[in-house]
Amino acid sequence: MAAGDIKDDSAIVELVTAGAAVTKGQLVHLEADGKWDPTVDTDVGKFGVACEAASGDTVAFKCCVYGPVEVTASAAAIAKGSYVEADAGVVKTAVMTAYGEVVGFAMEAFASGETKVIFVGGM
Repeated sequence: MAAGDIKDDSAIVELVTAGAAVTKGQLVHLEADGKWDPTVDTDVGKFGVACEAASGDTVAFKCCVYGPVEVTASAAAIAKGSYVEADAGVVKTAVMTAYGEVVGFAMEAFASGETKVIFVGGM
């Protein structure tokens, strides 16, 4: 499996509109303009994981907004069960400095830069 692959039929995948180029497996965020952009580490609100690539602004793509999906960790390990937050298109252990930063939780332990499963949404 690879980043952006959903793990079972319980996942909710929506067709959304990109606000910028998106790669499969990238963590994305719903922006004020109604489009989904790759995340930055200060994003809060609704998150998802791109299940396919989008070449640029206004291109539709499939996005997992709820359920188990594979993502890549930042340059730090993440413990199983830890809450995760955005870090430039990938996830890192949440420090929760602002309401709405939590993307989901790690369903597996991640090594630095490793691709594993999180449960996105439902926070």
